[in-house]
Amino acid sequence: MIWSLQILRFVAALLVVYVHSAEIAAVATGSNGLLPQDVQLVGRAGVDIFFVISGVIIARIAAGLSWRGFAWRRWRRIVPIYFLVCIPTLLIAAKTGFGWRSVVATFLFWPATDVMTEPLLPVAWTLCFEMLFYAAATLVLWNRRSIYVLIGLYGVAMLLRPFGPVFQFLGNPIILEFLMGVAIANAPMRRVGLLGIPLGAVALVMAGPLGIAPGGGTLDFLVGTDGFRRVLVYGLPAALIVYGTMQIKAKPGIWTEQGDASYSLYLTHTLIASAMLPLWMAYPIEPDLIILVTTAACVLFGWRIHIRFEKPLVAMFNRFAVTDPVVAARS
Repeated sequence: MIWSLQILRFVAALLVVYVHSAEIAAVATGSNGLLPQDVQLVGRAGVDIFFVISGVIIARIAAGLSWRGFAWRRWRRIVPIYFLVCIPTLLIAAKTGFGWRSVVATFLFWPATDVMTEPLLPVAWTLCFEMLFYAAATLVLWNRRSIYVLIGLYGVAMLLRPFGPVFQFLGNPIILEFLMGVAIANAPMRRVGLLGIPLGAVALVMAGPLGIAPGGGTLDFLVGTDGFRRVLVYGLPAALIVYGTMQIKAKPGIWTEQGDASYSLYLTHTLIASAMLPLWMAYPIEPDLIILVTTAACVLFGWRIHIRFEKPLVAMFNRFAVTDPVVAARS
């Protein structure tokens, strides 16, 4: 376990929570607060940091697992708590109605049917790519030579992106950020890599003011609108930050625990931020205070969900662990 990356996971989640809290403040007060919106957009890059970290972690842990063991561990870590969080989302969405495409996108992590469809829980668009990457990694563990087929299919899908949602999803440039993580996982550790943290951070912060930050919403992210720009503007700096963070030796503590809770924080924060909007509309305060209080509330709620639900769910499914012949052979 690279403990410094656990801390970075919390920072990445906090960035995403921050940008959504800033949007709530802007709706409630008409102001973004002290920081201009083009600077606040840096929060979106938290997703790209997550993707690069995922590539690193999967490359590090997959080598010691069979394809069955890997797939099971990823499923029990990602899916149960996600389905639980989707329950209130379903209840809310039921008031306005939703179609089968939304169900497929939400529960099968497949947004690309006859039209690109976002999941009912908007932040779950990232899980669609996470699960796609896990599926690819599972295939590689099953048959190492399949990596060449997968790379070829990805290249073909990228070329065919103008021809529909399936190719747009499978050939989305953002998948390159996972591959950056895989490359970083196999790169030698160098102290000079620490420079990646300030260099990457400055690049991310300046993207908005320079007018090069990728825009759009959930559907744009799924389709890959401005996809290559996102990889260049957010992905490369994110990779620098991740590589730099890997050079730091950290120990388990409160901040790594927050990293453990970052998944619950990420899944639940839009529900909490949206629930607080009527409060800020009725009793508006300074936008920066709204951002601060909303972010803090999201962090506290995410932490409680992690302790009360996520950890017990993982422990429960551990009882049904798949016997991993690779691990067993090494024991």
